[in-house]
Amino acid sequence: MSDQDLFNSPNDEVKRLVDELRETKEALRDVSRMLANIESRIRRSFPSLFPRPLAKKRVRMEYASDQPTMTPEQATKLYEELVGQAKKDEYQTLHERLVALTLPDLNLLRRELGASIGTKKPSRRVLEEAILGRIRQSVLLTKHADRDRIIEKAENSSVLPKKIDETG
Repeated sequence: MSDQDLFNSPNDEVKRLVDELRETKEALRDVSRMLANIESRIRRSFPSLFPRPLAKKRVRMEYASDQPTMTPEQATKLYEELVGQAKKDEYQTLHERLVALTLPDLNLLRRELGASIGTKKPSRRVLEEAILGRIRQSVLLTKHADRDRIIEKAENSSVLPKKIDETG
């Protein structure tokens, strides 16, 4: 630390540090450029030492518009199982099961749950997030109420309102 540093204001110190940072970045760019030049000259001089990578075999991309391997009923059953796992806080297992599904199956499950995503060709991540969102909603909605008991009560009682007689 020099005498000049003792009396610098914080603004002056920041300016000095920014200048040092700029100079360091410029030096790193120069070094990187020199290394790239050396490498390219070595590659031209000794091509046998740098074999070209083999072209990768193209794998057919899986699209959400492909045919799913499960039926809507199976998708609904799977959803109920996933909700059960989420209620038990088994999110790691739940995520592993979602990862194991194919893209068309994820899209079918998303459609059955009524989750909109706003795109024709959704990515795996978007589909998984939409499904996980519905699962979380279900868990939160049934956290304080027993869903089976509510459904049973609704089936046993008359859900429809009584007709009001217009004559009086």
